[in-house]
Amino acid sequence: MHRTRLCSWRGLGSLFGLALLGLATPAMAADAPPTAEVLGKLHESNQKEIAMGKMAQKSGKSKEVTSYGKMLVKDHSAADKKVLALAKQEKLELPTPAAAKEDMPPMGADFDAAFAKSMVDDHKKDIDEVTKARDATTDDKLKKLLADMLPTLQKHEDTAQKIVDNTGKK
Repeated sequence: MHRTRLCSWRGLGSLFGLALLGLATPAMAADAPPTAEVLGKLHESNQKEIAMGKMAQKSGKSKEVTSYGKMLVKDHSAADKKVLALAKQEKLELPTPAAAKEDMPPMGADFDAAFAKSMVDDHKKDIDEVTKARDATTDDKLKKLLADMLPTLQKHEDTAQKIVDNTGKK
């Protein structure tokens, strides 16, 4: 079964790889990911997580999943406000995120387990990408924003893992 990531950072992997190479030599610092591009990806990611959180609130069968969905909406809405505020402060225009049309967890009895598993995988990848962007950027304001996001992303991953563990026991 092929599963598309729910919260995509596609295209940034090679960009971050190049940016990390830039950390090795000061002359390559220009290869750091552009603030506008990172903020655009963060904005898109937040919007998708908000949509997923709303879906969890609507389709979740357990209180754990509906509560997790509420947390996603709250936390990613707050994070997106910070992303948009930094973009405005930096006088950057962010593209409008595309609607979340990627593979969604199956509806029905298996929704909770599939949703939680996808959130674990998604947040692991997001933590990795945000960490790489934080370490590669030369923009101090962006670096702080990314550093501030990491504990919340870790909390989301940990909470989703607990749901996965609990749904496996049923």
